[in-house]
Amino acid sequence: MVLQRFEPFGDIVSLREAMDRLFEHSVVRPGQDSARPSGGARTMPLDVYEKDNGYVLRAYVPGVKAEDVDINAERDSIVIRAHIPGEAEKEDAQSYRWLMGELGYGDVVRGLSLPAPIEAGKIEASVQNGVLTVLVPKAEEARPKRIAVRAS
Repeated sequence: MVLQRFEPFGDIVSLREAMDRLFEHSVVRPGQDSARPSGGARTMPLDVYEKDNGYVLRAYVPGVKAEDVDINAERDSIVIRAHIPGEAEKEDAQSYRWLMGELGYGDVVRGLSLPAPIEAGKIEASVQNGVLTVLVPKAEEARPKRIAVRAS
């Protein structure tokens, strides 16, 4: 039998994330795309994971150039905005006889609060093969520290 270690704050973070997702997907106007908040931008899906020295955020941004991504950060929060170009946005697309339109395009945005303070001035971001990767370093006071023990 394998015993799992009790992590009191692990469940809180999971509950918070679940509540955020529930709120994002349930507060919509009838007839609207459920992934679009009232501002017109769709919610950008993210992968987020933590390392000792910071966080890594990854998102699909097909066709987006690096200069067309906007990232704002402060204290413990970050907001990412981009515009995913699409065929339906072209001027002559109105004359097309669309049979299916499932590829996402248009404005996407995602804001999130991270569990620890961050170094906003040291954030690095890159776009490669349609994937945005954002490296968000933790503030020095939030990083784990090794304490040396001396023999007396």
